Amino acid sequence: MFVFPRGLVHFENNADENDPAVAISAFESANAGTVSLPKTLFATNTDNDILAKSFKTNVATVQALKSGLAFK
Repeated sequence: MFVFPRGLVHFENNADENDPAVAISAFESANAGTVSLPKTLFATNTDNDILAKSFKTNVATVQALKSGLAFK
């Protein structure tokens, strides 16, 4: 079992296609809301090197992604 804290960007992956996984989710309200991942990831003060390593890319790609997004 793993509990994802509110606002934590995450994903799940079942590495064993022969052993089905079960996921159960619950939210604290009927309106759980949504999070815009581009803004959550790229409109922060997270270092470009960290983002590049996280996405297995390079800093130039991270900078190109940031420049292509209009933040307000």
